[in-house]
Amino acid sequence: MKDEQQRWLLLMNATFNMVMGFILPVNTIFMTKYLHESLVISGFVLMVYSGVMMLGNALGGYLFDRYSHRGTLLCGYFIAAVGFLVLSFCHIWPLYAILLTIIGLGMGIAYTAVNSYTAVVAQQHRQHSQRIFNIMYLSANVGIAVGSMLVSVIFQRSIFLTFFLPALCFLACLLIVIFRGHILDGEAPNLPNAVSKTETATSTEITNELSSQQLSVNLVLICGAVLIVWLGYSQWDSNMSLYMLDNHFTMRNYSLLFSLNALSLMIIQPLMGRIAESLFSKLKIQIALGLVIMGFSFIFLPSAQQYWQYVVSMLILTIGESITFPTIPALLNKFSTGANRGTYQSFYVVFGSLGRALGPYLGSLIATKSSFDSLFIIIWLAILIVAGGMMLVKEK
Repeated sequence: MKDEQQRWLLLMNATFNMVMGFILPVNTIFMTKYLHESLVISGFVLMVYSGVMMLGNALGGYLFDRYSHRGTLLCGYFIAAVGFLVLSFCHIWPLYAILLTIIGLGMGIAYTAVNSYTAVVAQQHRQHSQRIFNIMYLSANVGIAVGSMLVSVIFQRSIFLTFFLPALCFLACLLIVIFRGHILDGEAPNLPNAVSKTETATSTEITNELSSQQLSVNLVLICGAVLIVWLGYSQWDSNMSLYMLDNHFTMRNYSLLFSLNALSLMIIQPLMGRIAESLFSKLKIQIALGLVIMGFSFIFLPSAQQYWQYVVSMLILTIGESITFPTIPALLNKFSTGANRGTYQSFYVVFGSLGRALGPYLGSLIATKSSFDSLFIIIWLAILIVAGGMMLVKEK
């Protein structure tokens, strides 16, 4: 039951992120080249999409805790699947923008629910909880890499399939939840969908050791770290392309860095996860270490003239993210109980999404008003500050 439970969850996580990697590169190109809308309009639509997805993230956490684990997943997958299904047959303006917004709501709900299920499964297998988060993070990156590779081929051949395949993926996930939901919950088919008494008692015992004030401080420090690190990380997805082009590199050089990131992560992540776990028992120290490493990756960029310097910077970033990103939800899970597990996981998703949404704009503002060198130094200092803040988190 335990192995099967984790397999289904890994499959759903990889599938969700494959759709993310599949659809994200398409939106701007489709709206500007095929629907002939301006870059400003497409940017506004994507901003609304991101905002609604964050709303879905928060709603997903609330529903997961207050309503039903399986019901929340079903709701998110159903909304997204129907949205993609209609979009595959009718992708005209302004219906495209409306449907994309609806899809964002469904995907936001489903994404938080998948993360919350990961937290529940990790709590049920406490001896291997951190390893479960590490594996889930790795499967997410594999999904994104596969989706990004597939869309480059399918988008050129068929607009219909570009939107129909994500619908099929989410419909398949719907069937998994319907017919294998009891396995995801880690319980026998005839038991109700509820958190076990053992899990709730254990989680409450850990949480009760912290005062409500200290717990609030912990959450502020963690959410602040998530926001800042994604503000910095998102520069690689956006403003870094312009910086490299200004330094006489090609788009192929730029995109090759992300292929390197995806491939190296598959090797580095399992290795670094085990090393960090064996060296430091406290999760906050592991996160602080990962943040410091990620911060130092930006130090190489102001003086980068050769391509190998960008490669080194990306590899350092990959090492840091392989420690940081899976460990933050594991730490949040440590502070949560069966009654608020979904809400706590939604904090990570929402603040990460907020950082990704604000990062490109704030980065371009600093680079324009000052310079890219100033941008990289500010990011480095900001990440070091939140790394220090993580050391103030009170952890058992």
